[in-house]
Amino acid sequence: MSLSKAKVDPLTAIAYIAITSAVTGVGFLLTAPIPLIPGAIHWRVLAFLPCVFGILFGPIIGFLSGAIGNTLWALLGGYFNPATPIFDFIGVGLTGLIPGLFVKAEESFTSSGLVKATVVSFISGVIMVPVVAIGFDWVGVAPFIPACYMLALSDLPPILVGTPLVVKAVAPSLVRRGLLKWRL
Repeated sequence: MSLSKAKVDPLTAIAYIAITSAVTGVGFLLTAPIPLIPGAIHWRVLAFLPCVFGILFGPIIGFLSGAIGNTLWALLGGYFNPATPIFDFIGVGLTGLIPGLFVKAEESFTSSGLVKATVVSFISGVIMVPVVAIGFDWVGVAPFIPACYMLALSDLPPILVGTPLVVKAVAPSLVRRGLLKWRL
């Protein structure tokens, strides 16, 4: 079963970007109560959301859900700093872009597809960690090495566990029902 090649209209794309970004931002805000570096890094149990949105809706939606969603979280939570619109935007965006480029929703029907989703999403998180840590070091929020360590603690376990669980729970049903008609 594969997704059709239907084109998405711009209004629908904007709606998906707004919804996935809002879900990511508000999800991060509501589920990040444990500070690892106060004012900067919190344990985020929903760090997998951009990965899942990338797999379901494509790399652009995945990137923007992470990039805009994380920026929204920083603004709402009071954690916005000069690095947010650069390093956080790019780093967290990559956690949606990379899975969206390499994993398709229909691959979740098989165990090997779920392993692929897990590995690719984890790699995207590993790439994100130093990108965001550079920003924290640059603005003086946290030194690079401690920031890497704490970002890895905050985001990598949820990405590793959450991505395959949510993709397995959601993607097959959406694909079978024909609700994923395009990828952006």
